Amino acid sequence: MDKRGSLIVYGEQVKLDSKDKKILKSLYDNCRKNVSEVEKETGLRRDSIVYRLKRLVAKKVIRSFTPILNPAVLGYYSYNYVSVILQNFTEDEFEAFLKHLVNHPNVTYVATCTGRSDLEIVITARDSNHYYNIMKDIRSKYSNIIKEATTSTIIQEHKYDDFTGLL
Repeated sequence: MDKRGSLIVYGEQVKLDSKDKKILKSLYDNCRKNVSEVEKETGLRRDSIVYRLKRLVAKKVIRSFTPILNPAVLGYYSYNYVSVILQNFTEDEFEAFLKHLVNHPNVTYVATCTGRSDLEIVITARDSNHYYNIMKDIRSKYSNIIKEATTSTIIQEHKYDDFTGLL
């Protein structure tokens, strides 16, 4: 769908050993470390690190070497989770709506889900007025299929852990 794809890609489970975990934990704080830095930090040999990194990328354990951005310091102070309930839609309408969300620059997360809502999305905006205008645009374009959209605005994050706690 987009250049990075989905955060969670289901497939064959990959077994990680202690060396793989050391490498992943080392890169978590700074994904742009060079191999020499990882070598010093983990005590592993350079050729082993290079081999394991290539394998972890090929097996899709590592999806990209991308920094985690802080939206607030970039001028985006409104971070909103939106639960969307849909109604009376065709597959084509759903696909068009999904494509619109995936390609929208302020929509940073889109997931279909089970439960009360059909979609969970995250919209990052400069302020509440900017968020209001984004939602107004989305609602007007897809008013025929959006039954309800409930927003929860994030005031303060208390934990963000990109799965390294599971290692």
